Amino acid sequence: MTTGGPQDSTTEKQAPASPAHERGLVNESRRRFGKSGLAASGIIATLASRPVLGCEVCKSPSGFLSGNLSTHGRKPICEGRSPGYWKNHTNWPIANRKTCKFSAVFTCTRGSPYASVTMLNLLSHQRYDTNNLGMHLVAAYLNAMQGWTPFLTVERIQSMFHEWQTTGYFSPTAGVKWNAAQIVDYLTRTQD
Repeated sequence: MTTGGPQDSTTEKQAPASPAHERGLVNESRRRFGKSGLAASGIIATLASRPVLGCEVCKSPSGFLSGNLSTHGRKPICEGRSPGYWKNHTNWPIANRKTCKFSAVFTCTRGSPYASVTMLNLLSHQRYDTNNLGMHLVAAYLNAMQGWTPFLTVERIQSMFHEWQTTGYFSPTAGVKWNAAQIVDYLTRTQD
């Protein structure tokens, strides 16, 4: 029976949701999650895990400190390789792989034990290499030269060593001082 009035809501077709409306639903679901017992109880859920292949951190040292997991635009490419990879592969992006001195790439202070060692030898543990810092800096340098960690420039890697060597720490941002172990922790997260 038709009454000529407004149609029954069960027979009415609904228009598809607009993108703005869909974004509102996403934001609302985020709000609900934030208010849920899981978030309110102080339990932190891991939303992303370390990839099977690839780096854990694809950010500059200061970006790493921010803890911001979002990126604008394309996600940075992160294909950094470990010191072990570089030790066992000959495809270095620099000439004279076997004879290139660490001091040819990184400025060493007078009397530094790093000055006379080759980059290849530094990829094996050296007793003076605190926390294997030099080892990881060599790998980070080669990764940057290869273009595998574009968020971490050659100049930044060189400045890490120079600042650590002259002050005993590296400051990724104002008021923060990383010792050798903390620098290595960051660098290992940019390598697979």
